[in-house]
Amino acid sequence: MQKTTHQSDTVETPPNTNPPTDWYAWYAVLILTLASIISYVDRQILALMIGPIRRDLGISDTQVSLLIGAAFALFYTALTLPIARLADRHPRRLIIGIGVAFWSIMTFVCGLANKYSVLFLARMGVGVGEASLQPAAYSMLSDLFHKDRLPFAVGLFQSATFVGAGIAYILGGVLIEYLENMPELVLPIIGPIRSWQAAFFVVSLPGLLLAVVVFMMREPPRTGRLNEDEIKPVPFKDIMQFMLERRLLFFSLFAGFLLMATQGFALFAWGAEFLIRVHGLDRSEAGLAFGASALVFGIAGSITGGYVSSRLMRKGVSDGTMRVAVFKCVAIIPFGGAIGFISDTTTVLLLLPVVIFLMSLTPGLGAAIVQSVTPNEFRAQMVAIYGIAVSFLSYLLAPLIIALLTQYVFMRDDAVGYSLGTTALITYPLAALVLAIGLKPYRKALSVSVDWEK
Repeated sequence: MQKTTHQSDTVETPPNTNPPTDWYAWYAVLILTLASIISYVDRQILALMIGPIRRDLGISDTQVSLLIGAAFALFYTALTLPIARLADRHPRRLIIGIGVAFWSIMTFVCGLANKYSVLFLARMGVGVGEASLQPAAYSMLSDLFHKDRLPFAVGLFQSATFVGAGIAYILGGVLIEYLENMPELVLPIIGPIRSWQAAFFVVSLPGLLLAVVVFMMREPPRTGRLNEDEIKPVPFKDIMQFMLERRLLFFSLFAGFLLMATQGFALFAWGAEFLIRVHGLDRSEAGLAFGASALVFGIAGSITGGYVSSRLMRKGVSDGTMRVAVFKCVAIIPFGGAIGFISDTTTVLLLLPVVIFLMSLTPGLGAAIVQSVTPNEFRAQMVAIYGIAVSFLSYLLAPLIIALLTQYVFMRDDAVGYSLGTTALITYPLAALVLAIGLKPYRKALSVSVDWEK
């Protein structure tokens, strides 16, 4: 695709290729990260309530996996691209603010569910709201930071995955344990509620407050456009052509990050239940062990991955972001596989931070790679396509694969560790291979992207 200008223009105004990195840029990172933290708390809290929900609704592991994955992912995926098209043309802060408010309301509705079908529909609603955040947020970040600083900013933003999961596990574990030991809760108008319903009510409240803050953010100027004079929609066929011209890069990127995300989300969906079923921890102990590792080592990994990628790029290693992903996949293989098969609880608890640190090096880097090779006019849409290819499939497949292996292959509840270890030994080697294939086309795509930044 070539850069376009209007023939009637006598003076060509170059785009701003050095977005501001002042205090407001970092303030925006903070607010967007808080929004993402809340989104992950709202979606992840369910993973710590598998036992109580199974008991109260009389459902199986497979049905729980559909609540965690498919219910959330269906509308999340269906609406991500349409919302991203809006984000490429309209104020992104408004789109994100509406989304934060909506998914918080739907999380509250999850607490009103008294049967499986109602909870499934409410989880679909959470996905509707959260579809607004990632594409619009990544688009804003690309306008606030130069591309050699973008991976670090994205690493901070992506650390929300682990902050949110950590908060959900730690506070959720304590909250569920406390509520389980209380007499029956009765709320005005609503009536009697179960422990997991009360937990949904509690975690829904912060998002409603943050939505107001998001509405008050400034919209950054758009940079790096193909057409410098106006913002107009890019036909979807042009976006597909853009991807076809770089098909080896996007195949490698999407496939590699899908494999990593599938294993990562499998661990986050079933990790606490694995510690409870296999290693005998109670719900609060499992939440603390998993949540503390996610908070400390997940944040450290996300920031480290972004920092190392940015530093490599500033030193002239243009494909440094992809190289970090390849390294992560190779390094995590022995640890990710072993954790599911080791019977000693102490060893597992020592390995868990190592696995989470390595796992957290890369989640935000895929979107950073997409942003670095995409013109501004359809950056949000490209992140949405990336999200469909990676997030949707990993959310759909990861919980389900573990449940199916546990229920139908190993055929006992306490074999969930074998399921996690088996998938790790398959996904990470394959991811390393396909990502390595993408190194050369990534360098080529980066060199082409310079044309629309001059």
